[in-house]
This record gives sequence, structure tokens and C-alpha cells, in this order.
Amino acid sequence: KITSRHQRGVIEAGGTETPVEVYSKAPNKRVSITHAAQGDSITAFDGAAGWMGNTGRPARGMSPSESWASSLDAEFHLPLRIKELFPQLRAGRPAQVNGFECDTITANAPGRPPVRLFFDKETGLLMRMVRYADTPLGRNITQVDYADFRKVDGIMLPFTSRMKVMGQERVVTVEQVEHNVTLPADRFALPADIAALVKK
Repeated sequence: KITSRHQRGVIEAGGTETPVEVYSKAPNKRVSITHAAQGDSITAFDGAAGWMGNTGRPARGMSPSESWASSLDAEFHLPLRIKELFPQLRAGRPAQVNGFECDTITANAPGRPPVRLFFDKETGLLMRMVRYADTPLGRNITQVDYADFRKVDGIMLPFTSRMKVMGQERVVTVEQVEHNVTLPADRFALPADIAALVKK
């Protein structure tokens, strides 16, 4: 019954907190807008490809590896589509994530690096995702931890997401969630003018 979501909160990186909004639409569209003092920064996936942009600069498409990572973040019903996204699933050894005992799965898709998923043994909630991206300098690792789960409109959502990549960390804390919001058809499309997108 839930097909779209609007989240407001803050993102903390480098000791600085900045307001952030995230718009999501099933099955796999997402745009995140960070409202920094120097201008807005946007990361998006339009259902087929990812793109990024900053105020005062033209938006640009993502590389294939960036786009793949962005598509995973955009999956609105990820638990329901795991088998569709990853034809090969392999159970791993149990592991602890922030004090919670978790079952682990290594998920593989043709032509893609593997993704490791950690599910709480008691609740079944996704506690951690570890994904890899092949670059000219080697394989980068991104770890995303999910915490502070709360029930909103009957479903459990993480209100805290902690991302670590290449030694850098950023934490998104959700403060407000709205479901089944009306979103413009072009909300997720790469825009000619970023300022116009932010105002929608």
C-alpha cells in the first residue's frame, strides 16, 4: 500500500550537520537533496541510471559502479526483491553488528561485485549492507549500517543510517517521514536546472 516516501532529517559529516531531504518512489527511484550553506547537493537514481549535481554546476551522470550502488539505495522494497536482483544467494557465517547477532548472505548478480547483507536473527531486519565497487585504483568498499528502527504506517524503518567509504563516514538521522506523497513525474530525472528541481 506504500509506494512513495518523503523523509526529512540531518546528515552529519566531518563534524558538521546539514539538513537533508530524501524522496523515494517504488520500485527504484530516489533523490537525496542536501541543503548546505554553499548550495544544494543532489544524488539521484531515476530508475535506470544515477546522477549527481550541485548548485551552480551542471548535473552529471554517474559511472556504472556509482550507478549500481545508487540503485541499491533506491530499492523501495529491497527485502521483497532480493531474489530478483541477485540470482545467486549464499548463506555465510553468523556475525555481530553493533551488538546484534545476524545471519549473513552474500548476494551476486551477473557482472556485478558481490553484496553482503546482514539480517538480525530475531527481527529479520536488515542491519548492514556491504557493497563493492571496482575502480581504476582497485575495489572500494562501502558499509552502511541501519539502526533506530521505528514503526511508521505499519512498517519498520531505520531512522539512522551510517555510511563508511574510503575512511570517511557520514550519518543520516531521519526526523520526519511521510508516506504516499504525490511526486512530480520528473522529480527523479536529470534536470537542465538543478535549482528548478529543488523547488518542486
